[in-house]
Amino acid sequence: MLSLMGCQQNGGGDESRHDRNSIPTLVGEHLYACEDGTQLDGDFLVDGLTLDLAILPDQKPIRLTAPDTGLTYVGDKLNVSLTGVDTLKLVRADQKPLICRRTRTISKQGRLHPP
Repeated sequence: MLSLMGCQQNGGGDESRHDRNSIPTLVGEHLYACEDGTQLDGDFLVDGLTLDLAILPDQKPIRLTAPDTGLTYVGDKLNVSLTGVDTLKLVRADQKPLICRRTRTISKQGRLHPP
C-alpha cells in the first residue's frame, strides 16, 4: 500500500533513479511534486498501461495498471488519474484526493513516454 505521509525531499542530484539496463521496459520517468510536499517518481512502462509509483527518496514502488489508454491506473487501495499534461490525481480509499504536478521528465532515448 502506498501511503503518502509527510514531506519527502529528493536529495539526490541524479537525473534518473534507475539503471536503464535493469528496467528495459521503462519508457519514461516523471517526477512529481504534490500539494502536500510529497515528491513522487512515476515510471511508465513500454505498454503505456503500467505505472510504477514511489515516494521519493526511497519508498518501494507500487505497480498500477490501466485497462486502456487514457483511463485510470488502479492499484491496491490507490487509483491514479492523469488529469492533464503535467498533473496527476491520487485517489486513496481512506484519504482525500491529492493533486501532484510534474516537475521533470526523463525519457529513454528514442522512445516517447505517456503525457
